[in-house]
Amino acid sequence: MPSALILIADGTEEIEFVTPYDVLTRAGITVRSAGVNLKNEQFAVCSRNVKILPDAPSLDEKLRAEEFDALILPGGAPGAKAFCDSKTVLQLLRDFREKGKLVGCICAGTTALVKSVETEGGERNKRVKVTSHPSVKEGIVGKGWDYSEERVVVDGGVVTSRGPGTAMLFALTIVEQLCGKEKREEITGPMICAETL
Repeated sequence: MPSALILIADGTEEIEFVTPYDVLTRAGITVRSAGVNLKNEQFAVCSRNVKILPDAPSLDEKLRAEEFDALILPGGAPGAKAFCDSKTVLQLLRDFREKGKLVGCICAGTTALVKSVETEGGERNKRVKVTSHPSVKEGIVGKGWDYSEERVVVDGGVVTSRGPGTAMLFALTIVEQLCGKEKREEITGPMICAETL
């Protein structure tokens, strides 16, 4: 079965972290989470003050893209800034893309994807069509990225989405990319997902 790494930082949007973790696990995907520059060494304090204990409290700098099939970055402005400020996260984004692995970013998490291309070594990764939370759209478009208002966008091995309200659709899209449409349909029914998903 595929595996996925989900990152979390202080200020990460809870729904955008928990929903993909839960949905991917339901699909049989092995999911691991890792903290990025957490103030507390054990847990992240998320955007609505919910405390979440990641599987690994600190992102291992020796971690390699070969260990996972997907890398997922939730949003939340402070959390996304922590991802953007982490050389390890930016390098992981580049490595996953160079190896043809899936990268998923939701909400402000898309800004880290953009920064990974703008920084040293990132020029090897091409810009793709993306979406994000409206609050960070201008900065993404201003850097020459093709932007869509769709709830979820899939392009070149990259899945992006808009915000907390699109987290379920984002997670189901990742399941489909990793495991196929049948697996997505298999888990959608028991969760009583809206037909518009």
